[in-house]
Amino acid sequence: MKRILAVGLIFSCVFLLAGCQREERAKKEIFNLVEENYDAIVAASEDKNTEALLAVGGITKVDIVDRYVMAFCKGTGIAPSSQDYGFYYCEDNAPVTVDCSLGIVCYAADISPEGDGYQCIVSDNTFYTEHIKGNIYFYSNAY
Repeated sequence: MKRILAVGLIFSCVFLLAGCQREERAKKEIFNLVEENYDAIVAASEDKNTEALLAVGGITKVDIVDRYVMAFCKGTGIAPSSQDYGFYYCEDNAPVTVDCSLGIVCYAADISPEGDGYQCIVSDNTFYTEHIKGNIYFYSNAY
């Protein structure tokens, strides 16, 4: 019985670490994508040109909501256990307070510093954002 419990604990740790590595790898890839295509992304975002953004390799979907241009890059899982990754451009260079894909409103009281950025937890949904460069921010959305 102890052996089964030990094996189960080891597998749980491996899966937990794999999830953390996947998130860090996605974040690094998106930071690199923005850095390598910065001028094109800024120009397309300022013009709200979704076709130009979709032409950048690695961007699969673009949503424009108010002053935000949201670019979806990666996703894993199936709802209700999904994780999306991407970046967004904000006209006034402010971190997003609304998760445009789910419509979750993150009030100031819900936003807290986390790592190098900020996170908002509403119910079982977690939205994380971190500044990349200029008016562009990384986001991770778990729901």
